[in-house]
Amino acid sequence: MHEFQLSLAFKNNVMAGYLQALCQIKATLLIELTVLTVLACSLTFRANATDWQFTGLSVNSQEEVIELQMERLSLAPEHLTFSDIKYTCKQAVKVFPEHGCEQAQLQFNWQGQTYQASVSSQINFTDNQWAFTGSTNQGIQVSWSSENDHIEIDLQQVQLAELLSQWPGTVPVVPEVILTGALYFNPAAGRLFTEDQLAFSELSYEHSEDVIAAMLQGTAGFSWDINDQHIKYALHVTSGEALVNALYVDFSQYAISHTADIQVLANQSYLVQAALQHQDSFAATADFELNSALEWHQPQLHIDLQDAETFNKKILSSVLGIYGFGNTEMAGGVGIKLNSDQAAFDRLQVTFDEFYLLNETRKLGVDALHGVLNWQLDGAVEPSDVVWEELVLAGLPISSSQASFEFVGERLSILGPHRLPIYDGAIEMRTLQLNNLFAGELDLVLEAEIIPISLKLITEKLGWPVMAGQISGTIPGMVKQGSVIQFLGALDLQVFGGDMRIDELSMERLFGVAPVIAADIEFDGFDLALLTQTFGFGLITGRLSGEIDGLRITNWKTDRMDAQIYTVETPGVEQTISQRAIDNISSLGGIKGAISKTFLRFFDDFKYKKIKLSCKLHNSVCEIGGLKNQQQQFVIVEGGGIPKINIVGYVRSIDWEEFIERLLNANYDSSETASSET
Repeated sequence: MHEFQLSLAFKNNVMAGYLQALCQIKATLLIELTVLTVLACSLTFRANATDWQFTGLSVNSQEEVIELQMERLSLAPEHLTFSDIKYTCKQAVKVFPEHGCEQAQLQFNWQGQTYQASVSSQINFTDNQWAFTGSTNQGIQVSWSSENDHIEIDLQQVQLAELLSQWPGTVPVVPEVILTGALYFNPAAGRLFTEDQLAFSELSYEHSEDVIAAMLQGTAGFSWDINDQHIKYALHVTSGEALVNALYVDFSQYAISHTADIQVLANQSYLVQAALQHQDSFAATADFELNSALEWHQPQLHIDLQDAETFNKKILSSVLGIYGFGNTEMAGGVGIKLNSDQAAFDRLQVTFDEFYLLNETRKLGVDALHGVLNWQLDGAVEPSDVVWEELVLAGLPISSSQASFEFVGERLSILGPHRLPIYDGAIEMRTLQLNNLFAGELDLVLEAEIIPISLKLITEKLGWPVMAGQISGTIPGMVKQGSVIQFLGALDLQVFGGDMRIDELSMERLFGVAPVIAADIEFDGFDLALLTQTFGFGLITGRLSGEIDGLRITNWKTDRMDAQIYTVETPGVEQTISQRAIDNISSLGGIKGAISKTFLRFFDDFKYKKIKLSCKLHNSVCEIGGLKNQQQQFVIVEGGGIPKINIVGYVRSIDWEEFIERLLNANYDSSETASSET
């Protein structure tokens, strides 16, 4: 047995030259010194390329085993330092000038953890050629030779969590994932990298109930410069699922590529450049700084939505559905730029290119939208200009037009008067300013006028009973608090040839679930001919006035009101009622006055003196009244002239739903027993 110990360190070419000269003296040296010199010579060869240090070398050579131990070995000391190194070859092999061992065992300590590996080694001390290959039972194979300046690490179905469980020090929580592929480490440059893509599968991670990744699969590549603390990586995810808050992604339907360039700065913050891309529809880039608490600073974000239709179907629809905008159609292109000088984000630019959106449930849409929206947190901002072929708001189509506005902070203001064409009329906005857009209360300043619009066209579009006449008037300001919109003044309109004033108008959840509308309404001088022709009720002429107090409409159905309507004698205006109108009034239930089976059927219409009908609606029951109210009866139509006919009601309470169904039924049943007074 031959055993020697040596402590030696060398880092420069002078020492390397000395040891190379020593290698030439072989014949006169004892075998012990020869073994020691051979080892030193082999290490000296590498000293020309990389800084090396080792201490506490001992060699134990027996007939059937060779054992080498080293207290400490540093390869490029700032990168890798190993201790308690033990190399054992249980074979009768030469040590010098060539050494080879098929199944050597290597054990060493790195940063407090002990590692073991099976090693295959080949060394030619004469030619300074060597190669090492090691493998572990975790599916990792490590290769290094004199032909390469880097170590190759092959991973075969390696569980990352199991691998990092032996990593020295504290390792943050990592996802479960299986890795296959090759890594490379260059000790001299301090660089860990891949040349071909690593394959990963079964990547699962749960940060919280709202951030989950399940069974992701794809490829990855990276480069990590340990000296400069600089890492670049690229991921391509082709299958699996992920949930981030309300955003759900099925990667088998929408494969995503992600790249990042991360550099650690002197103040221990991070400079990040990242990108996210789908091949056909979406690309995003982001530049920002993260401080040590991982808080954003000066982010710059660019999003290019080349194909909104695909992005909406695969990604956005899940989010829109949660917020009540499911079944939204989308197409065209959108570009978004978010920039920051001080705050999280203080500048936004959105560019529209042939953009299309439609949500029939919300009665919202836009077609062929082009232009630029500019927003800034404060200070001067570039004006925003957009143009469209058709814009749909609350079901009403605004024809081809444009809008110019200024958007600063929480305030949006139109620049100058705007005329928005609607059917055969328009809305002229002189002033429109929205304040507190991102707060809980929306303040709206509005000065506008409705240029006469056909009620027939509006009601047809909204699916209401078709109405004749036009709507026009002025629109006051509004305020929105939470989900409630309240008008600050009376809404004055001209409709059915008369005037209507709507007071205390408020709307809650107008575009949400179970919307509520409340108001007090007065109207005066409605043309009854226009009104009755609208519903196909039968012609009634005259002028109608009335009040509807405490009106409340829930989910588009009236559930409370105290209303009365009545005719007002007007000079030059006839007051007549047709047979059809009399029969249809009689068909509403509990009312007598039908004349279709009497001699009066030979008259086309009749004169009347006054009409009045009232309804107090509560709990789906309408308490009906009219003229000359008594406990058991009331008069709806008081006749005038010859022949004279009165329409009398005998039922004071009626189910509201039934009443409305009969009122809106186009095929009124007038077969009830008639009674008339002449």
